[in-house]
Amino acid sequence: MKSLNNWLLVLSVLSYFGCSSPVHEDGRGCAFVSDSIQYRVEFMSAGCVRILSFPQGDTLITKRLVVDAEKPAFKDYKWEDTGQKLFFRTRELSVAFDKADAAFTFQEISTGKLLLKEKGDGKARNFKRSVAGGEQCLEVTQCFVPTEDEAIYGLGQYQNGIMNYRGKSVLLLQANMDIVNPFLISTNGYGVLWDNYSSTKFEDTKEGYSFTSEVGDASDYYFVYGKDMDEVVAGYRELTGDVPMFGKWVYGFWQSKERYKSFDELKAVVKEYRKRGIPLDNIVQDWEYWGDKPHWNSLTFHPANFNHPRQVIDELHQQDHVHFMLSVWPGFGPETAVYQSLDSIGALFSEPTWAGYKVFDAYNPAARDIFWQYLKKGLYDMGVDAWWMDATEPSFRDGFTQLKQEEKTKSAGNTYLGSFHRYLNTYSLEMLKDFYQRLRAESDQKRIFILTRSAFASQQHYGTAVWSGDVSASWENMHKQLVAGLNLSMSGIPYWTSDTGGFFVTERDAKYPDGLKSNDYKELYSRWFQFSAFTPIFRAHGTNVPREIWQFGEKGTLFYDNQVKYIHLRYRLLPYIYSMSHQVTANNYTMLRGLAMDFTTDTRTFDIDNAYMFGTSLLVRPVFRPQSEEKNISIYLPEHSGKYWYDFWTGEAFEGGREQMQTSILDILPLYVKAGSILPLAEVKQYAMEYPDRELELRIYGGADASFLWYEDEGDSYRYEEGVCSKVPVQWKDSERTLTIGLREGTYPGMPEQIKVHMKLYLPEGAALESKECVYTGREVKIKF
Repeated sequence: MKSLNNWLLVLSVLSYFGCSSPVHEDGRGCAFVSDSIQYRVEFMSAGCVRILSFPQGDTLITKRLVVDAEKPAFKDYKWEDTGQKLFFRTRELSVAFDKADAAFTFQEISTGKLLLKEKGDGKARNFKRSVAGGEQCLEVTQCFVPTEDEAIYGLGQYQNGIMNYRGKSVLLLQANMDIVNPFLISTNGYGVLWDNYSSTKFEDTKEGYSFTSEVGDASDYYFVYGKDMDEVVAGYRELTGDVPMFGKWVYGFWQSKERYKSFDELKAVVKEYRKRGIPLDNIVQDWEYWGDKPHWNSLTFHPANFNHPRQVIDELHQQDHVHFMLSVWPGFGPETAVYQSLDSIGALFSEPTWAGYKVFDAYNPAARDIFWQYLKKGLYDMGVDAWWMDATEPSFRDGFTQLKQEEKTKSAGNTYLGSFHRYLNTYSLEMLKDFYQRLRAESDQKRIFILTRSAFASQQHYGTAVWSGDVSASWENMHKQLVAGLNLSMSGIPYWTSDTGGFFVTERDAKYPDGLKSNDYKELYSRWFQFSAFTPIFRAHGTNVPREIWQFGEKGTLFYDNQVKYIHLRYRLLPYIYSMSHQVTANNYTMLRGLAMDFTTDTRTFDIDNAYMFGTSLLVRPVFRPQSEEKNISIYLPEHSGKYWYDFWTGEAFEGGREQMQTSILDILPLYVKAGSILPLAEVKQYAMEYPDRELELRIYGGADASFLWYEDEGDSYRYEEGVCSKVPVQWKDSERTLTIGLREGTYPGMPEQIKVHMKLYLPEGAALESKECVYTGREVKIKF
């Protein structure tokens, strides 16, 4: 703010004395005025630039919450004034401002390719004087003209079933089942981060696309360039924050439901999983462990049904080897001590909630101090492993839909920072940013895992995963979850999950009033369960019907065995999944991927909304219709350099660039492996860190060269940040039929001295499967097939 005021003063003085140059440089970038609009161009990297514009003489008052104000500016750029245009260039990006059009254009330096331009004829931006939340502000519109053939994704998670936002519109507004991340990503090699926190409409028409925000000071956005979509996501993360690693246990199976009514019930469920030999890593306690509604979210366990929490959680850890996650809310009942403490400093909103609690002002540092003090003493010190931060929109009464959520949140009044109108979408970000930082300060021995149903730009940096809210059980809604999760993930927030089988089953708009008495519901649940096994977080949760596996039948029955089959497969895939999670942290990778991310040259992928890539190798095609309606399932296999795809179950190869038909079989999820893949599989464990992998199956899918970085560490703690881990490069040379397991880099406590490796080679011509074995000790091994 101080630097902005300084350059405004300098600019006005220079203009008064007839300054020959319209551009003023300072420590953060360039500033100029054109047609009474003040502009700033600030490079954040060679491929990322901030474009800030607002009416001349106005003052910026919104506190920036997404990009660190202290983040160093990128200074290796040059600018020139050609008379008609101003040019700002780095080694990667050319940004031109046309004075007559009052519009910016963005081009790739190496090729001159047009990436994006603002709308011309002085229509790029509009500032309308307004009043919102009792304060003077601007309604801001920013308009862009994309290229004709590009597809655009991201913007967060919405229940609209839209994959590609060309020709579409969406309201960027938090609600129970809607998550805002105002980052758009294009197949044309760029992204746009719209840095506004108020209610915003995105709309794409024949004239171009626009962001219109209800409350703002300026048009403020970041343009992010990348040679491919992964580079664009990496640019977003470099701007807003990288992603810390979760513990390996996070990628195991989560058992949850609404709700366990006592520790005895919860412990019995865990012991039943262990008795049946079904893998389980995490058990979840949903709400009301605190007692009645007046004691809502007291941040303590009620002794009537949840006595001796420290002892119970220790038993879960030491005897049952499971992690314990607990539901925590941002509001408190009137008879709780934390309510009284927050009320004493005026940090509770008066807007009613459905359960009678009051939401606290998470924007207020003193309120966050109080929240943490009670949570640490009552819950954290009891040994809780993971945090389910529910209703962080925040949820008020009747706030189930976007418009009702907006109405009720705005009526709550002002936050510590300003009006809710101005900071509408950022409650979850502010609450969980502070919570994560406090958890990190407590211990480096246990990695933080937070699950929440609301998020905003940069929240990926704070140890959070998100789920898609209280969705209802139907085939249509399951399909919508995939589209919602893909767009959220492609917007830069990588860890996502949904309530398997839908949260509601017998009420709201759910389709199954008979619950588990209905085989139709069990079929839906089975297919949703398969889909969930191939999402970053694999969990069962919901209301109306129980969710434990044996509730769907006994061992030997179809619905029971289907769930066990996919839990086993999930645990077999843990080396692959954990290695992908390392790529998310180390190289800003995206695990849950729309097909356009990997197959941008195959434009048929741009609108595909029923399949996706899970990591580098696996194409997943969930089944979204019952067998009675769909006997054969169509799967489009994209074109790629390796040409072929392999059926995961049979090993049969198929050419890409065409539809593949597969018979609908209830326990078979259509799953394909890209030619030129190396897929590691482990033994099935009862929990992720039961023992280190001493045996590994390496599947090589030939037809193209392949590489894979096999990553392992001790499974928890933040010592991986100091290099306490192992990395093993694995390479396949297709023409030489040679697999190289490279020299192991690094070590970690408990790392096995040797690993027995079983190798299986699949070939596109349908040759007989070839197998080899070796013992890997950390030294390079070459195997010729």
